[in-house]
Amino acid sequence: MKRIKIIDVPNYETDPKVIVKQLSTFLEDFRKKKVAIDLIGDDERSAEFNVSDIEIFGDELSDGVEITYRDTFRITSRANKLAKNRVAAAGVSHLKREEYDRQEPSLAGMQAIMAKDQSWADELAAKLHADMPWMARATEYAWHALRRSAERGEPVRIRPVILNGPPGIGKSVWARSLAAALEIPYADVDATKGAAGMALVGVERGWGTAQAGRPVDVMLSTKLANPLIVVDEICKAKSITSNKGTSYSFGDALLSLLEPATAKAWDCPYFRVRFDMSHISWVLTSNNVENVSEPVRNRCQVIEIPDVTTEQLQEFALKKGVDFGLSEASVEAVLMALDQAPLVTGRRLSLRDVVRMLERAEMMEGRPRLQ
Repeated sequence: MKRIKIIDVPNYETDPKVIVKQLSTFLEDFRKKKVAIDLIGDDERSAEFNVSDIEIFGDELSDGVEITYRDTFRITSRANKLAKNRVAAAGVSHLKREEYDRQEPSLAGMQAIMAKDQSWADELAAKLHADMPWMARATEYAWHALRRSAERGEPVRIRPVILNGPPGIGKSVWARSLAAALEIPYADVDATKGAAGMALVGVERGWGTAQAGRPVDVMLSTKLANPLIVVDEICKAKSITSNKGTSYSFGDALLSLLEPATAKAWDCPYFRVRFDMSHISWVLTSNNVENVSEPVRNRCQVIEIPDVTTEQLQEFALKKGVDFGLSEASVEAVLMALDQAPLVTGRRLSLRDVVRMLERAEMMEGRPRLQ
């Protein structure tokens, strides 16, 4: 893994208890060395001793070097002042202690999942394609991105992409499978919800619902710099208006994270510090890309995903049936239902229908029979 500076806050020690321990240790060592030097003297014989001799001699001394109650009182007072000054210098004096503590482990940098090599990228893409062949165009896009990252020795990153296609074909399922294969954190945001923009970027401090946005939250929770964020149904993104007439647009909130220049030094509304969000992989899903705002479309690669065929649904059901632990008879029944259902229902089937059928079959297999 590679460590990347993500949070624009100096990595100062601000815990007074830790500072007290550091100052106490320094004072005790200083006194030991001073006593050792005084005992050795500065005549011609003292020239035989070097710095290491003085340190060893000092470690064997104890009288007159102990930290007294008065020392502790003075050190504690200075440690509290130093901690307060460091917090002010770091620009985080507005944060509560627990909020700063949440960021503190990542101030020295966050780890980033790295692309291993091009063979690894080839194998990963082949596995994704085998599981969901109708998502071939999306898999190819990710494959090229991973090979590029591997060639350059960079962290894993998929540039923003919109997967546009019929509902229920597994666009979000594919994204989750990609994240699992890459072993990177995953989070999703439903763009259809009224407060989705707030869930994405967070809510400013001072509000009763103040909180960090989903990307920042997953980065701090996992301490990893390059998660994968999925925005579901970006074509149905909404805006909300407060009682005071202020409008909050999901698209505008998203743009600040998609635009490379602003993502590199992104101001978090909740923590009020800057984060480098440029290492995030973005996968947006849509049923009608024409309804997606032009600024968002311009910052993403749009990939058209065709509808899934009955044969592909059956192949998916066959593989998932094994994962569900279903008997051959149950799997065969699901395959037959998939073949006949469009004629009976008069509508297209989706992956959601397949999963429901498999769950129904699993429930029926485990259901006790009346005697």
